[in-house]
Order: sequence, then C-alpha cells, then structure tokens
Amino acid sequence: MKKTFLILFISVITTEVFSQEIGYIGRSPRAQLMGDAYTAVADDEYTLFYNPASLGRNKGVTFTPINPSIGGTNVLKDTDRFKDFPKSDPAAIADRILNYPVSLQASAFPGLKMAGFGLTLFASSKTNMVLRNAIHPILDIDYRYDRGFIAGYAHNIGSGAFASRIKKTNKQKITTGQRVSFGVAVKHVSREGMSDQYDLFGTTLLNKINSGSTEMSDLKEALGYSKGKAWGVDLGTEYAYARGRGLFTAGLSLMDIGDTRFKRTEGTADLPNQEMSINTGVAYKEDFGFFDYTLSADLRPLNSTEDFSRKFHFGTELSLPLVTLNAGWSEGYVSYGGSVKLWPVKLTAGFYGIEVGTKFREQEAKRFIVYISLFDFSFDI
Repeated sequence: MKKTFLILFISVITTEVFSQEIGYIGRSPRAQLMGDAYTAVADDEYTLFYNPASLGRNKGVTFTPINPSIGGTNVLKDTDRFKDFPKSDPAAIADRILNYPVSLQASAFPGLKMAGFGLTLFASSKTNMVLRNAIHPILDIDYRYDRGFIAGYAHNIGSGAFASRIKKTNKQKITTGQRVSFGVAVKHVSREGMSDQYDLFGTTLLNKINSGSTEMSDLKEALGYSKGKAWGVDLGTEYAYARGRGLFTAGLSLMDIGDTRFKRTEGTADLPNQEMSINTGVAYKEDFGFFDYTLSADLRPLNSTEDFSRKFHFGTELSLPLVTLNAGWSEGYVSYGGSVKLWPVKLTAGFYGIEVGTKFREQEAKRFIVYISLFDFSFDI
C-alpha cells in the first residue's frame, strides 16, 4: 500500500503534461489574457520573448525589479471532479485524475529596457502532467526549470510611432509618423527537468522503490531527470504607423532560430530543445486620453505541424485609469482577466484555456494566472 501511495505522490509532484502543448521560456501574463495575440503588441516587460524589434518603440527607461507570478490548473471549473475526493483508495484517486491535465508554474522575469536595448533575467518552473490509460497507467510528464538571461537590441528606420511618457500621468503617448525596426536577441538558458511518457508500473521505477530507495534524487533519475545549457538567437522586425489617436503595428519574429539545443551536463536523458517558432501579428491601438483600447491578432507558429486552426490568436484590451481589462481567444478557447495598478503595486490576474491535444478544440486545459509587479518605474531620456 505504501508503495502505491509513493507512486501516486510522484504523479502529483510531477504535475501535468501534454505532449502537444507548445512550450515557451517566457509568456506575458497580460498576453495570455489577450489570447496570446502579442507579437505586434509586446510593449511590457516580456518584450524579448515575443519580438525583439518591439524594443524600437522605446524612447525611455523602464525597470521592473520584482515581478513574480504563479499559475496552474483552474480547479474552480471542475469542482464536481474534486467533490468528495477519495482519500484512501488509490484506484479511486487514479480514476478521478485520469485524463485530467494538471499544471503548476512559478516564475520571475526582472528586466530593464533602455531605448532600443533590453535585458531580462529569468527563473521559471513549469510542471505539466496527465495520467492516461486506466488499465495500464501511463504518465505524461513535462517538467522544466529554466534560468538565465536574454538581451536584445533594436535599430530603427524612421522618425515616428515612438512611445514617450506624459510626466503628470506617466501614460504612454505615441508620436505621429512611421517606423520600421529590426531587432536581435541572444539568450542563455540553464535547463533541468524531464519530458517523456512513463509506465507508472514499469520495471525501472518499481525497481527503485522495491530496492528501498526513497531518495527523491534516485526517483528523479529513474524518470530521466537531466540538466543542460544552451545559447539561442531571436530575430524580429516591426512596422509601425501612427496618426492622430491611432497606432497600427505589424510584427514578424523568428524565435529560437534553428532550435535552441541543450547540451546535457548531468543525467542520462536528453533535455527537450526549445523549438524554433515563426510568428506574425498585427495590432491597432486608439487612445482617447481618458481611456484607450487595443485590438490584436496573431498567426503562429507558422512553421509548426499542428492543426492550422490552432495557429489563430485574437486579443483585446481596454485601459482605464488604474484598471485594465483584457479578453482573448486562442486555439479555440477564451481568456479573460485584468490588471490594477496603484504604484508601487501592479496586480494582474485571470483565466485562460490552451489546447493540449493534437487537434483543434480536442482537449482544453483550463488555467489561471496571478502576477504581481512591485516598484517598477519608467521615464524618458
């Protein structure tokens, strides 16, 4: 009985998976609530994870020193599954969580943007798991702990569509004109984790348990836990045109060119590479002073072999004094949430869905995100 519970415990700590979920090093919480339609928006502290060319719109300095976030499975949407949850019957527990995608993530992305230059440090832990096959349980696991930095620069052609700050309100103002920006970014990533399908009662894992080993390091080794390091390169371009209250932007980015490939430094299994993605997007923003709104659309990743319907992303944002509301549609699923900003605190929270199957709207993973930024500031130079 204790061995059975130990196996179930491993299932919990290596939470959720989906072999068909697209893996990213960094995602903006604001973008996730906008359907991740962000390639032509990318104006927050996560710019370098969407399009390095978007650095070209900056005319000042922005510093984000403390910005942790947590996210995971939105169990509020599945309360019936966890009602009267069995506590002592392993078979009943397994039946409740069978084919149920579970997720847990925590991260921090402090960064600095200064005119066309940007630097972001990051530490991100993501764990995904799903238990399949009631007769012969198979556990899909994708666990990644990434640390490193990304630095980028954008060069501009043109003299318009730059973002400046209004001193009294610190609100962005876009200058009239047009601009083309070209950006490049370089990243270094230290990754540890595992990604595979595991026979829950296979001989490798059971032999470790039967030998009397309860050390977590031994159990992780049996699951293929490894460490590695890699360098990656991103390229991007952005066109922007501003006139009157409106700003139109179009972006193209090539992220992790040629795949960011990890060289294993510890362990026996190969680490999952960060696959190349080609992303396109357009956005339109109109500013009325007291409020502004943004509409955006992405088509990405263009180079993936997934169902084409999964490549569409749409987002919208309504910004009011102190409060911002977001909504979006991604891979067939709705996202919604918002932000409250009262310096020195900015809080963002909401819910979104992603596809974890192989086809359009095959299996939704319902998730939440909570993000807090402390003591961030911006000023023109």
